[in-house]
Amino acid sequence: MQHYPQPEVNEYEIANVICDTTIDEDERDDMFAYQRALLDYGMLLLNLWDGISEGDGERVIRCWKFFLMYLKHQGTLANKYSLEALYLMFQLYALLSPKESHRLIWNRFVKNKHGQFGNISLDLNLEFKNKLVKEAIKHLGPSASKKSLDRICHSLGVTADLMAVFDTNLNIYKRSGKHIKKSTKGDLEKVVNELLTQKAFYHTPGREYTFYKNIKPSILNGFDLHKLYTWINEHKKHMILNRHAR
Repeated sequence: MQHYPQPEVNEYEIANVICDTTIDEDERDDMFAYQRALLDYGMLLLNLWDGISEGDGERVIRCWKFFLMYLKHQGTLANKYSLEALYLMFQLYALLSPKESHRLIWNRFVKNKHGQFGNISLDLNLEFKNKLVKEAIKHLGPSASKKSLDRICHSLGVTADLMAVFDTNLNIYKRSGKHIKKSTKGDLEKVVNELLTQKAFYHTPGREYTFYKNIKPSILNGFDLHKLYTWINEHKKHMILNRHAR
């Protein structure tokens, strides 16, 4: 199995462990480490959501490369998710043709509203379509039959388009299915003031948490890259043998 395109390997030696977990006890600061770990993972998650909203397939794939390490580092708790991320990389760089690989990167979103951004994933769009089917079946009541259910499913796409055109022409505003959110301004001000008062983003040795004692500054602390390479090569063999580890 060959990579496409071929990966570029720097000449310098790559360390086996991403972060050194050895921290001097006198220099330990649980509060500062917690903020770093939160920003480390939270910014990656926000980047993924923003990439989906903008329909940026390449950025989404880059995020999944990072998520692969996070998921693998969770061990058996996220084993299925790490495998799905790995097999996505296999499809993009080895199994699919360049044309199909391009489609897999960019054909991942759908835009149902006008304006900038606002893209959603195809899976979420499918959930919206399932909701329409359930509403149609509910209106059938006891008269539902296999024939009527098949007719609803086969005409779902046309029905959804007609409903959208009808609402647009009549200027009918359909509220989002999201719950009404209260203002978070007050809560945010309290959080920001607490962070500033406690100097949470400044390293202050000696601060300890009760429930997050000895927390590491990154979820990837101690992540073994050598084991990751071994795991990837093992599943390359599974792909060659047409054996799936799901």
